[in-house]
Amino acid sequence: MKRGFVSRVVKPFLTVLRHAAYSPATHKYPYERLEGFPRTRGRIVLKMDECIGCGACGYICPDLAIMMKPVEGKELTYPAIDFLKCSFCGLCVEICPRDALEMQPVVELGSSEYKDLTYYPERMTEPEDIKKLLPELKYMLTPVASKDGLKYIRRRV
Repeated sequence: MKRGFVSRVVKPFLTVLRHAAYSPATHKYPYERLEGFPRTRGRIVLKMDECIGCGACGYICPDLAIMMKPVEGKELTYPAIDFLKCSFCGLCVEICPRDALEMQPVVELGSSEYKDLTYYPERMTEPEDIKKLLPELKYMLTPVASKDGLKYIRRRV
């Protein structure tokens, strides 16, 4: 069956023109980053003064990513997390009886060295600064729903 000139040539051009009016759906990642949502499961931060060293987080971890480690000058052991094993399920945060663990909306954890992805208690107490992780970051994008669809508000970092 032969297709007509309109369906072979004109129809694809009309489709392209219709989609050319839309704004792009991609973001320039190292320069623009979507703001983390409040319940984003990202890097885990330890509040050492709240932790009682019970080890419940280590027992419940399905990936065996949490080990209890001693800290110099303290008598308790505190959780250390191997983020290479961690699946960010959040069970450790939920089970903590003192709410000593919390998840940040920062998901950038890449490294070329294995040892850099094991966070010991001293390092876990420091919340990550997004500007240190992404030095070329210029804008944070906040999604806003409108009647025309999803739009992004750009604010300078």
